[in-house]
Amino acid sequence: MRSVGNLFVVIVLLAIGIWAMVRMVEPRLRERREEELRKLCESRLGQLALALHFYLERTDNLLPPPKNWCDALEEFVPPSRRPFVFHCPKLEAEKGYGFAFNAYAWDGEHNTPKWHPEMYPPSQVVLIYETTQKKRNAVGTGEDIPNPGRHGGYNLFLFADGSTMVLTPEEVREMMERGELRFKPLRPPTR
Repeated sequence: MRSVGNLFVVIVLLAIGIWAMVRMVEPRLRERREEELRKLCESRLGQLALALHFYLERTDNLLPPPKNWCDALEEFVPPSRRPFVFHCPKLEAEKGYGFAFNAYAWDGEHNTPKWHPEMYPPSQVVLIYETTQKKRNAVGTGEDIPNPGRHGGYNLFLFADGSTMVLTPEEVREMMERGELRFKPLRPPTR
């Protein structure tokens, strides 16, 4: 009977030890998963940048209409990636998209997409960004950026020059105040 009691104590101690190890490792595994999702989202944004580049080549630098930008870029995304490239991986379980096209890429007065060089300066003008909207072909002016950021407090942005940035909502606000990031482009310099 005594050996059964000792065995029970050993099993309980072993279970407590395993539980404690899981509790210690769990936050690190969550952080790692979060980092993987951010990198995957960044990769998808890079694929959208490439699709946009090919689109601009075909249309002589005319940006896609924001109202159907996903549809316009879809043919420039490899077929095997089309089902997921327009989705932020954090929203896949909800069947949400999570990316928006900058509404200022559209000339509202003439009801036409703008010419890409009009997005000036290209290193500061956001073209595609993470949004609280979950629909396909979402369009916004930057007021719908997730706060807190979707990826461990950070959101991703694609700029008119093809570069991407990972920023917190606070960093976005500060950069906009300093004129280093903008949704509404400046007038290109005349030559």
